[in-house]
Amino acid sequence: MRTLLALPCLLIACATTEPIAAPSPQGSPTRLEAVPRQPAPFDARNFAATQLTPIECEKAARHLREVNPDQGWAALAACIERSRWPRGEFTNLELLTAGAWDQDLQTRPDAPRLIAKVMALRGGDVEGDIPLVQKSRLPVFTLAAALRQPDVYRGRWIVVRAALSDIRQEGTKTAAMMRETSLRATAREVQEGSISRIDRSGSTTARAEVQTSRYGDARGSAQINSSGRTEYSRVKQRFENERVETGRIAVGKLAQADPFLEPEKDFLFLARFDGVSVGREEHPVAMLTVAGYFQPNALLIQ
Repeated sequence: MRTLLALPCLLIACATTEPIAAPSPQGSPTRLEAVPRQPAPFDARNFAATQLTPIECEKAARHLREVNPDQGWAALAACIERSRWPRGEFTNLELLTAGAWDQDLQTRPDAPRLIAKVMALRGGDVEGDIPLVQKSRLPVFTLAAALRQPDVYRGRWIVVRAALSDIRQEGTKTAAMMRETSLRATAREVQEGSISRIDRSGSTTARAEVQTSRYGDARGSAQINSSGRTEYSRVKQRFENERVETGRIAVGKLAQADPFLEPEKDFLFLARFDGVSVGREEHPVAMLTVAGYFQPNALLIQ
């Protein structure tokens, strides 16, 4: 019975994690060699899913980068790509441009896309965020800079906030007319608290009698009534972000028609600057190759 139970493992190779015997010359003792196990691949999405907040996620990715730069960058990308954070989205651009990630932002090919997404999550204030990003020497620029010096910025990444006015498709080629938009702070007064009212009323009576011997008697009287109401409340000056069009126009080449790109709705586009064409009334029109887009958050973070 003992022999029958041992036969299966003698006839076939049994799966085991123990060291296996290496072949040895006849008469010499058997030598055991350990087979190294392959480490499990790094799961960046699972790494980000275990973090409580975007700030903690970036901090953990930064510590991981000190041990393994590739895994650290993959972890940071997963932190940015993660949606539905319980305590807010990844909007702290200052963490990325503080210096620890400068080399990655300058060399990683997916860095411009990740930064563009963070800018969209912050509300899409391109003019306000690009100077902050350029502190880390990330090669991403504005449409205004590209139009001023087309030869210098040809082939470089730009981020533009724009609304589509027209999409045309010819065969397999799709192009969209884009009008650049921007955010401008507008001040207005907002009432604080309830309105207070004060009512005032009063009356005045005057009477006069004059008697003369030549012209007779004269009598007169007058009564004056007055009333009024005063209303007042406290007001506070607040600033709101007003959407305005800058007047700059671009034509963006798309990989394919996208039904989510609704006309007259603002998007944040990441695109390659291909040069300038002359449009109507000799206004320059930027030629772009769109690599991606994001819908900006309605709440602007400064």
